[in-house]
Amino acid sequence: MKKKTKFELKDIELAYRKLKSYVYYDNFSLLLRQQIAEFESSSNFEECLAKLVEFLNDPVNNRSYFEALLNEINYYVAPKKFSREPFNYGDNIISNNFTESSYLLEKVNYFFKGPIELHIISILWILKEGFVLHKEYHKDNYAYYLELNSESGNVVDGLRLFKPYFDQYQRWRDKGVDLAKNIVANDTDVVILALDIKEYYYNINYNLDLQDKIHQKITTELGIRGTLFTQMIFDINDAYQKICPKNSKAIMPIGILSSGILANWYLTDFDRKIKEELAPAYYGRYVDDILIVFSNTKILKTFDETKFNSPLEAFLHKFFVDRKIFKPKVEEKKTIHKSKNKDCICEEIKKEITYQFVDNELIEIQKDKIILYSFESKESQAVLDMFKKKIEQHSSAFWFLPNENDINDDFDESVYELNYTDTVNKLRSVSDIKQSKYGASIFLAKRIKVSLLSDNEKDDKTTEQILTFFKGIINLEFSNLWEKVLTYFVIVDDRKAFWKFFKETIYAIDSIKAFDNKKLKKEEIENIQKYLSEFLMNCCAMATALNPNFVTQNWWEDRCSRFRFSWFNSSFYKRVYSLKEEYVRANLLRNSFVVVPLLNYLKIANEEDVNLVKYDYLRTLNVELSKENLSFDKKKLRYAPRFIYLYEFNSIYFLRKLIFQAKNRHLKMFEDLEQKIYDKSFNAFFKVNYKYRNTYFDSKNGEEVSNYSENLKDYYFKIDKGFRDKNETLGYNTLEIPQSKKITNDLKIAVANTKVEKSNIAKSLFETPNTDKERRKDFIDLINGAEKVKADILILPEVSTPYRWLPILADQARRKQRAIIVGLEHIRINNMCYNLLATILPMEHNGIKDAIINFRLKNHYSPAETKLIKDRGKIVPKLSKALYNLFIWRGIHFSNYNCYELADIHHRALFKSKVDVLFASEYNQDVNYFSNIVETVSRDVHCYFVQANSSDFGDSRITRPAKTAIKDILRLKGGENSVVLLGKIDIKKLREFQKLRISGQDTKVFKNTPPDFDYLNVENR
Repeated sequence: MKKKTKFELKDIELAYRKLKSYVYYDNFSLLLRQQIAEFESSSNFEECLAKLVEFLNDPVNNRSYFEALLNEINYYVAPKKFSREPFNYGDNIISNNFTESSYLLEKVNYFFKGPIELHIISILWILKEGFVLHKEYHKDNYAYYLELNSESGNVVDGLRLFKPYFDQYQRWRDKGVDLAKNIVANDTDVVILALDIKEYYYNINYNLDLQDKIHQKITTELGIRGTLFTQMIFDINDAYQKICPKNSKAIMPIGILSSGILANWYLTDFDRKIKEELAPAYYGRYVDDILIVFSNTKILKTFDETKFNSPLEAFLHKFFVDRKIFKPKVEEKKTIHKSKNKDCICEEIKKEITYQFVDNELIEIQKDKIILYSFESKESQAVLDMFKKKIEQHSSAFWFLPNENDINDDFDESVYELNYTDTVNKLRSVSDIKQSKYGASIFLAKRIKVSLLSDNEKDDKTTEQILTFFKGIINLEFSNLWEKVLTYFVIVDDRKAFWKFFKETIYAIDSIKAFDNKKLKKEEIENIQKYLSEFLMNCCAMATALNPNFVTQNWWEDRCSRFRFSWFNSSFYKRVYSLKEEYVRANLLRNSFVVVPLLNYLKIANEEDVNLVKYDYLRTLNVELSKENLSFDKKKLRYAPRFIYLYEFNSIYFLRKLIFQAKNRHLKMFEDLEQKIYDKSFNAFFKVNYKYRNTYFDSKNGEEVSNYSENLKDYYFKIDKGFRDKNETLGYNTLEIPQSKKITNDLKIAVANTKVEKSNIAKSLFETPNTDKERRKDFIDLINGAEKVKADILILPEVSTPYRWLPILADQARRKQRAIIVGLEHIRINNMCYNLLATILPMEHNGIKDAIINFRLKNHYSPAETKLIKDRGKIVPKLSKALYNLFIWRGIHFSNYNCYELADIHHRALFKSKVDVLFASEYNQDVNYFSNIVETVSRDVHCYFVQANSSDFGDSRITRPAKTAIKDILRLKGGENSVVLLGKIDIKKLREFQKLRISGQDTKVFKNTPPDFDYLNVENR
């Protein structure tokens, strides 16, 4: 007999982190998110975890603890479907008015509500026992797909539990569609069948026999004597069944993650039978949605009308009834609707066919939810092609940054879907107007993303579009978007619109009535209203957590006191205020909306009402910034709900260092190896993402953990003291990304052609950086342009980009694995004006994309730049030593210069024979002088040279060390719009040339290497 398992706090923390991370990314668990925020923010958080450990180590003697948790189980009742009957104006009438005096509720859903400890137990069950069941159904099932270790078969360490649902849903759908396209392309007919199971979670009966079967399977598979957690899960389910108004023993709780595993396993026999009897080309299931692809099959237009009412019935009978998969069940169903003149309610009896699974009558398929798509190989495939194209458009909705001018224009097209009976040119062809939740969601997400690029910039047109659309029944049906709407108004600092939307929503909730009083009682309607009120409360809290001072408590109290609804919580405003703080403390707010990466993880976010969506917040803060309040909150890092990227730590540590060194007017960070910043960044990165979350380190001593960390760091980057002159006043550091994928073909370089406005330089130095709409558009055009041409490297001019946009660039570099070199606008701290050149180098480790940012202070400010700064009484930082960087990324050796640095003959000669390409970000009107420098450096250092200058000055170019006729690969000037131009350079060809001595070099390709050229450096590259 195996030794009894002992549980430790780390086991509970592991499960809790997985639960928290799942809920963080899930957009449909807002009230569970609230519970987790309250749980973690409570003063007895650690005590609660400790009590759970104590119970698990002695569950028999501590049974009363578990019983107390079971007694707390309750349920939420949420709206599932509203009737559109009141908006049916009769034949040939179409209206855009979706506002009525009442909104009729047809169907509801019941969700599990229970203590967080029970949710943790459900995760522990999945980790310790439940994962065994996954192996039986994983092949054809795409929902609740566990992340399993390929070697051990257990759930992976870290935060991951299930594969992302949005990826899995796309995979489930796309695999079927792609296969169907391939079949048709091979001249074979194909039929796609889509169906879903009726009220699936309310028809899962885990009787004692099935429970015993699961116990036995788990004990056999794991070689253990008892199934501690499995029995707890069934106890939880039993307790929920007793209080759920659905009043059935065949209920699986919706809202607790163990149900996803059990619900999938429940259908294993169903899945198996369909595959065995039909042998389809594809069978895939996503929870209760099923997709089946039949090859060499078509729908017959002729059928036995004495037996069947339609070709669909004939098809289902042939493939499912005759093969003993389904059996038909005919029921009379009463439907209720208003009369045409709306003066009375009418009842109508209709026959409804459902199909029951022969081995389990609880599993039913509704005929009216079955869709058949028939594609014959000799006919047009346009429908399949259009569907696939639409899918691809949706999948890439956020691959490019949203174009601001197009967002508003796209609103109507995105959120309204018109159905036509004839040509689209005829108004009378419009047969129906539908609203798209997906389109509305995408619109809001894009609007939020763009709005975060500047502070408090309202857009009246957007506000009008949102408030006009979210009215009446549309508002109620799209309740999942309430948080996005409120968040947008918080970001643009629009209290008036925030209140208008809130008030409209409250009155819509109060107007909910039962469609059928026999099914939905008055108390249930009030429960629905309370649920929606609670949901709205959390939406308000999530939105205002991003800016706690957006509205005051008095503001809330004054307005909420006007409502006298029986269902409305009189302490609504107090709850919003407390919830807002809990979301901040538990870090369950939307991290992606925080404009300064990781600002919400610092202690100051707890101590002050930090405006996380306003970049200038730190500059205008009345509180003294200190190392203490700008240090990390250790608890927030320990229980962080997401993977925190290296570039985020990298940028926040740099910003902190810059703030404190500027305070004392020190420049040491730019005069040494910068190893400390990189080490601190990586140590925090390792601790949060690896040490805290991986059980691998539980059995390791300090030295072993340290060795692992150092080895991993060497994978991400290596930095060393590359070269110093004899006086230690000039040199360079080497920064290598060792495991980045090497460039095998030509290196594709995108050069930004954009105008750097003098007024923007002055604003960044002496006022507030300009982030207006026109400038945002130019910035987005450049980023998207680099993606359209699939560039490997993007370079932008000197002082071309506000520092607040750097996180956007870093994230784009990470996601697209594109290096970016950018001249940042001056950052002024304590009157010291920093001109920084940022180099963002992406990498990938175990499928996780990341990046590292190098910040370098300009070594030589130009005379005009110096005058501009000093004339206003500001300070030009003066370095005692000049350090550059030799970057090694994807096998390419390169360095970069910041404009006037190239005027120093010693500085520009540093990298002779050491680099393949040099980059220069410039804001320089002395084009002729610098043009000569570029050509000279390209030949003397013998490398490709890339420079990006302001478009009004011109001479942005890619040049090579070759004769005049062929030296320029790309050269440009002028233009009103911001664009990128792509040039390709052949690194391999240059290196092969450089390996030859002068006598063997062909000057038709490149100019000869210069005197004292170190050929060994080329060999080593």
